Parts: sequence; C-alpha cells; structure tokens
Amino acid sequence: MTSIDYSIKDVEKVVKVDGVVKNVEVSRLTAPGENFISLVLRVDLDVEKDGQTTKVSTVAKRVPLANSRMISMSFQSMKNEIKFYSEIIPILTRFSNEYGIDSESLYAKYYGSRLNLEGADEEVTRDAVLLVENLIPQGYRNEDRYIGFDIVTAKALLKSLALFHAIPMALREKDPERFKTIKDFLITSMPKFPPGGPGSRGPPGPPGVPDGEPGTEDPAKRPPGFPNFPEGQRPDQLILKAMQDIPACAPYLDRLKVMTEKPSMGPGFGKVGVEPWATISHSDFWVNNMMVKPREGEEPLVKLVDFQVCGYKSFACDLVFFLLTSVSNDVIKESLDELLKFYYTALTENLRRFDVNLDLTYDIFLKELEEAGQESETKHALFFCNVVFGEKNSSVDVAVQEVDMMARMGRMIEKMSPLAKDKLALIASVVSKRNWV
Repeated sequence: MTSIDYSIKDVEKVVKVDGVVKNVEVSRLTAPGENFISLVLRVDLDVEKDGQTTKVSTVAKRVPLANSRMISMSFQSMKNEIKFYSEIIPILTRFSNEYGIDSESLYAKYYGSRLNLEGADEEVTRDAVLLVENLIPQGYRNEDRYIGFDIVTAKALLKSLALFHAIPMALREKDPERFKTIKDFLITSMPKFPPGGPGSRGPPGPPGVPDGEPGTEDPAKRPPGFPNFPEGQRPDQLILKAMQDIPACAPYLDRLKVMTEKPSMGPGFGKVGVEPWATISHSDFWVNNMMVKPREGEEPLVKLVDFQVCGYKSFACDLVFFLLTSVSNDVIKESLDELLKFYYTALTENLRRFDVNLDLTYDIFLKELEEAGQESETKHALFFCNVVFGEKNSSVDVAVQEVDMMARMGRMIEKMSPLAKDKLALIASVVSKRNWV
C-alpha cells in the first residue's frame, strides 16, 4: 500500500510558539472514519529557546487530501473554524473575563493558522491549516461513541455547554456592537452542501428545497449541488424505512413520517434562531467533538472542539442533539428530566452572573426544546445514529480517498448495526413522548 505524505509545508511559519522550531514530526491522529470534512493530524515540535529544547504537541486540521465531492464544504468549514479560533473565541473570552468568568478553559489553546500559502485573506486552498493544542498528552480523550456518557460526565459537559451558550446571549444584551461581529459571522458561514446521489448537477451549492416544490421537478432547474436522490432514497427516507423493520419503533412511525416532509438538513443548516434564545450553536455537539479528562472522585474536566459548522440558533438545538446522540441509553431512560433541569439551571445561573435576566421560565425552556426537535434536531439525531454507530477503524478513509459521502451514508443505513437500531428506537420513544417531533 502506498504511504501517504502528511507533511505540512512551512508549518514552522504558522505555529506561534515562544522559541525557534527545530524539528517537526507529523502523523495521523484520528482513525479512518472518525472525521468527515477534515484530516486531523498530530504535529509534535521541538522548540528551542535559550539553549533549552521543549516539546510542543499540537493537532493540525487540514482539508482532506482527496474527496473532491466534499471540497467546497471542507473549504468553508476550514475557513469557519480558523475564524472561530482566531477571532470569535478572543471576543468571547475577553467579555467573560470582564465579569470574572473564565471561559478560556472551554477550548484548546490556539497555535496559529493559515488559509493558503500566499497570505490571501479570503481564498482557502488545500494548504490551509489550523493548529491547536493536543489535549491527549494532558490526559484528555474521546469517550466511546458506542456507549455514550454516564450521568456525571454528561453533567460536566452540560455545564460547559450552558456557559458556551450563555456568553454570546449575555454579550448581545450588554454590548450589541461587539456582538454584531459574532452574529454576522454565524449567519453567513453556512457550509455549502455537497452534491449527492446519482445524477447530481453542477458544483456544490446551497441546500436545495424539498422534492415536489415548484421548480424542482426538472433536475436541470434545481440549485447547484441539490442532493438529487432517486425516489425514496434520501437519507431521511432510508432511515424511516429502516425503522419500519425495528419492532420497538412501530408505535412512533406515523409521527416520524412528518420529518421526511421537511428539507434534508445537516450540521450548520436550519433556520436562524429567534432572539433572545438564539446563541452560538455548535451544531455538531456529539461524542467525538468533546474531550474528557477523568479525575478520581471529582467531576471530569472537559474541552469543546470542532467549530466548523457553528450557527446562530436556539440553545435548544445543541441540547436536544447532544442528549439524543451522545448520552448512554440507560441515563436517558432514567435521568433525562434531571439532565434537562441541570442544564436549565446552569444556563440561567450563568446569565445571572453576567447580570442578564431574559425571563427564561422552565415552561419556555421546554417549548424551545419542542421547537428545536420538531424543526431540525430529531431528524438530525436520527440520521446521525448512522455516524455515531458507524464502523470503527473503517476500511474507507474519507479524509484521503475519493468517496461519495451521500451514497456511503445510504449504504451505512442499509447495513445498520444492532446498537444503532437500539438507539433509533430510544430516540423514537423520547421524541414522541416529549413532542420533539
């Protein structure tokens, strides 16, 4: 098998360290199948200062080496995350520091980035790179996506998520002008949707409208990149079809059919949130995008990662998606109300720390969850079961191979694992009982 060159040209000119970079070692960090729109590498540097050499361990995110069908989405996602680390996080952390609140601990340290080799401000090329702190040597890890979080870890993550959501909401109330920079970024950074399915037309473009709406009957008239699937082969339709073969889903199928009548959306898509409940939505808040450091007898430390598809949406979107995809089945069955109240308390208490009162009653909070589930997150979570329970150490490496991701997702649905079926049944039960669909 041909070896892959993961080297990063002139990386020593990108990384911001106190000293001179003397040596660079680059290797693959995540296993094939764990990342879809970026290539994640480990970059270890020898840094020399005053005759002393220290090791600096970083993570580099790059545009995939192949997979041209996803390239426009990868370019936009890379641009988004570079701006999030270089511009948005500093605004958020400076604001929280003004109130004596440490929010830097939510994130990995930023070490530098570039969009291209030429230094152009806007154009993203395959030479784009983002460097952040490698948290693994400090004891952080991804938890097993097949299992999900226990209640202690879930609460630690919800506490961090509540702070992540509260800071932009408070900034909007306290300093609208400063907040405008963040909002403008969020509502203009939606990734371009890749073409999908046989017969796709044109370059990647924005999400299309649902089949059957005016102007979509003729594929030639559809927007560039419209996911042009054969009849009944859209991923959401395949999910519903698969659920028809799961006996535990039977009582909920009529309600779930509603979701196939909505436009197909992925992370970062969906309608803009309504203020005052709109905030920075991570939009992809699941097991693989959070790092956990266990501590004996103490609450674990957590870091949030992967800000490629952030949007301006209700706080409820991240909350519903996280609970449905990333918390263990037993915890959801036994303690979902406890987790909802925990997040609600953390969010409202954080807002009070900024001297902000948005009159978020628990009834309004529950209504936001209903709307988020009905609008996007139930469908998002059901489809994403495919990813959560996808093959580990996959033989298909989407970061370095040409892969039709939409077709691959369809095949994954058809070969769904028992674990994925159990999760689908649980999601169907929860969203139906809570009016999230």
